[in-house]
Amino acid sequence: GNESNFSSSSSSSSRDTAEVTWPASLLSTIQVCLSRVQYLEEFVMAKKVTIQGFVHSHCTRFAVNFVCFNNDIAFHFNPRFDDGLVIVCNTMQSSKWGSEERKKHMPFSKNGAFEITVLVLGHAFQVSVNGQYILEYRHRTSYQSIQSVQVNGDVTLSQVTFSGPSTHMSPLPPPYSVTPSYAQNSFMTSAFAAPVGSCPSAAPLFGASMTQKGPMTVHNPIMPFQAALQGTFTKNRKIIMVGSVGYGADRFHVNLLNSSTRNIYLHIAPRFKEGALVRNTQDRGTWGPEERHMSYMPFVPGQQFQMEIRNEGGCFGVYVNSAKVFTYVHRLPANQIDMMEVNGDVSLSYVQF
Repeated sequence: GNESNFSSSSSSSSRDTAEVTWPASLLSTIQVCLSRVQYLEEFVMAKKVTIQGFVHSHCTRFAVNFVCFNNDIAFHFNPRFDDGLVIVCNTMQSSKWGSEERKKHMPFSKNGAFEITVLVLGHAFQVSVNGQYILEYRHRTSYQSIQSVQVNGDVTLSQVTFSGPSTHMSPLPPPYSVTPSYAQNSFMTSAFAAPVGSCPSAAPLFGASMTQKGPMTVHNPIMPFQAALQGTFTKNRKIIMVGSVGYGADRFHVNLLNSSTRNIYLHIAPRFKEGALVRNTQDRGTWGPEERHMSYMPFVPGQQFQMEIRNEGGCFGVYVNSAKVFTYVHRLPANQIDMMEVNGDVSLSYVQF
């Protein structure tokens, strides 16, 4: 059957990135990019993907797609309000849909919140909605080739969470609440940071060849926060974050780093008990000399702040509450930065990168 109007298109220059194409009528689209293929078996087997969101009042249908990197769709989960209140499941290979599996059941309500849980097992996908088991869909193609999870249609997403057993991989980052910055853009967020000790070819999660469509915005992330940048931190790019320093805070830090080498290009660390704002670079595990000079401490325990980090060419410019606080000359090429981390006695309400 004609499964849906939603499609995914891979970057022509790299198999490691993908983009979502979607009509203007779709109000929310997110594509969550999984780690690269050598880690997919460990990621996917017995893993759980939880998608939380809200169905719009005018929704006719929406889809969750587990997309392979050759653009096949290993699992298409498609609730339809306009086709007899049915859930259609299918697989698309070589641009051709297979035979539909239809379940005459509608656990979703228009104008209602939902939580979809997809458990990826060796033989099948198992789907629950709002805590109730709904269906099982047996694999028709190798789950090991899945590259991304795509959600589209007349729904708004609030959170996408990856969980389940982990072997040598780094810990899961916190769940994200992700919203597009502009209409008709494509966005991705990483499911994992690159594993520690991974080979260089396994990272960055998003290559510089990816078409930049605009900034990603993350709301109210649970700490510690990690995010892969779209492309790298080239000249004139900036990161904006709004947060609050904890009462009685000791310290927090922001790192801009490379996910493959783990080199830290810019380390910003307010240390309240020392009254210091430390900046540094870590190259191959070794810290360089600290920079501490400042005219005032812009961060105050118990108070909110807005911080902006800009790549100004040969240096980083860092602004807090619209005032420039310091300049930090690049010690390593900033265009190798593809990841950011925030941790410590701080909470974030908004990050744009």
